Amino acid sequence: MTFKIGVVAALMCCLGCSSVAAQKTAVTAPAEPVQVRQSLAKVAVGQQQPLQQLTDVNGKLINLQQTEKRKLIIFFATWCHDSQRLMSQLQQSPLLNDPQLLIVAIGREEQPAALTKFANEYKLPLHFVSDPDRALYQQFTDTGIPRVVLVNEKNVVVKTFLGEIPRAIDEIVWP
Repeated sequence: MTFKIGVVAALMCCLGCSSVAAQKTAVTAPAEPVQVRQSLAKVAVGQQQPLQQLTDVNGKLINLQQTEKRKLIIFFATWCHDSQRLMSQLQQSPLLNDPQLLIVAIGREEQPAALTKFANEYKLPLHFVSDPDRALYQQFTDTGIPRVVLVNEKNVVVKTFLGEIPRAIDEIVWP
């Protein structure tokens, strides 16, 4: 029994907010640099990102094939502590004011009403998109949230990582 509990706990730690709601806990900065896990990405660096157009929770059409802006795509869940931490960091980030950046937050297994409530609570002026059946999420990865995807002006993925680290916002840098 103890072995089974240990295996389940280890899997939950490895997968971030992949399947269970995380409890809020205090997070302290590690003494050493944190390794950013990039495993399980279906869309690799150097490939075109597959999404064409999305409609956000406010009914606005988002053209992800536009070439004049970089894109930041964040797959997240409102209940996930790691996702909440990343969104809190994004609130304080200059990324929100970058006119050459389009930010889209895609709520995995989330309904529009929950995303609208989350957007209002966090006061984030970005596009929230509902992905209730993981159809969008599964085009990029199979495991873990928040999944962060950086796309250049030519719609090529330049970086993707699992943002379950304490300062995930610091990893959002275009090469």
